[in-house]
Amino acid sequence: MSLNFTSIALSIVVIVPKEAMEQHIAASPQVVCNELVSNIMQYEQQNQLGYYPALDFYIQNNVFEADLIDAVNNIAWVVTGMVRNEVKIKLRPAFSNIKFETIQPIAYTMPAVRPADPDKAEKLTEHFSLSTVKLNLIASLIQKVVDKQAAQSFAANIAHRWLKDSFDDVNITSTTVVG
Repeated sequence: MSLNFTSIALSIVVIVPKEAMEQHIAASPQVVCNELVSNIMQYEQQNQLGYYPALDFYIQNNVFEADLIDAVNNIAWVVTGMVRNEVKIKLRPAFSNIKFETIQPIAYTMPAVRPADPDKAEKLTEHFSLSTVKLNLIASLIQKVVDKQAAQSFAANIAHRWLKDSFDDVNITSTTVVG
């Protein structure tokens, strides 16, 4: 019986514990987030966009002061580095190979919040907190029998089980056998 390599693409969303962020970051992530949300809400109110764009829109339109942008970039850099290291350490024993495709804080995506939402401040604060990170990776398994469905389920279960103690929340959003 031969061994087969099965590559599985995993999309994972994790929330980094606040204590871990505060331990490694000079600027207060909460203060930075509150300032972001305040500026974003004020900009939308002045310009009546009807929606809240992704963070890059505000950066390109000079909505934030340079110091705030630097703080956001520094926090994002530290947090994504922490996530990369933790995922690599935790999942390396379970998979023969791990290749990171993307790692990005959810704050850089468009929030699913509308200006008319009564809970917009709370939802925007959650979205722009910089503690929620989405990562896409390809993990390889060595198997005796190639069963794509079982491989996907196994990879998702292993990833969740081995990461859940390191993060406040772990959500496996998708798994797909590659190749």
